[in-house]
Amino acid sequence: MVLDTGSSDIWFPSVPCDSCGDHPLFNSENSSTYLSLDREWSLGYFDGSFAKGVVGTDTVRMGDLTRANQTIGLATLESKSFGGNTYLDGVFGLAFPSMSLTKQESSIIMDMYKDGQIEEPIVGMHLGRTRDGGKGETIFGGVNQNRFTGELNYIEVTKQKYWQVDFGGVDIDGTLYTDNSTDQAMIDTGTTLLVVPTSVADAIHSFIPHGKFVDPIGWFFPCKTNLNTTVTIKLGGQDFPIPLSELIRERYIAEDPTYCISGVGASDSGLAIMGETFLRNYYSSYNFETARVGFAPSSL
Repeated sequence: MVLDTGSSDIWFPSVPCDSCGDHPLFNSENSSTYLSLDREWSLGYFDGSFAKGVVGTDTVRMGDLTRANQTIGLATLESKSFGGNTYLDGVFGLAFPSMSLTKQESSIIMDMYKDGQIEEPIVGMHLGRTRDGGKGETIFGGVNQNRFTGELNYIEVTKQKYWQVDFGGVDIDGTLYTDNSTDQAMIDTGTTLLVVPTSVADAIHSFIPHGKFVDPIGWFFPCKTNLNTTVTIKLGGQDFPIPLSELIRERYIAEDPTYCISGVGASDSGLAIMGETFLRNYYSSYNFETARVGFAPSSL
């Protein structure tokens, strides 16, 4: 399951689903606690992927935590990007319930907090880098202080839909790059890239030498690029610096394995996205009660 702060619903493949590839399929007839809600649901994501199916409730278990009568989506149709992804069996949405397409009334985190199962209505997340073993960690009910250095710096959420915060642009070598059409950013663990306005993405890429643009994938750069330049992301009036070399991902071009893909994407949708490229550098904490998100530099 992808733990996704960019969506609100918990869903996974279910029988009958011919488009779900080799993923294990949930069969509600084998669950004594499943209850159908007699309605359908469908959702789409920024990358064009989608899923649709029926809605019900069942008992959901996460480690030693249990939530009974949890609203879930059972996917009977998936896009190829889901059905062909052998690493992904579903999505565990961790955004606010106001954008739930299965019409859940409250978040599972707040429900478990009210039930006394977790000490705080908080999710703490560490995203691992591939070169460091790729192992991430999620804590329901608190944070792991061994996964970050210093103190968590909290930012107020501007709209309780996504984990949406003020976006002040990107500073590189003392020059601030902004776009008047984009003053908000969403914190999205389900997105790979750091997505910024096209003019800002172009500015970032101009600081990395020997780039190649491969249409329609994007920019590629030498994997072993060593740069002293720092990119500072401005969120909620605070600065979050990242070494420019951290914006180059591990994936390479098949024809030239010395080149890796840029972790920066361009979009003029009016909303920047702080995906994995940003979040693997910062431990993040999501407080559902105070509607604040906190960041601190990640440690291994």
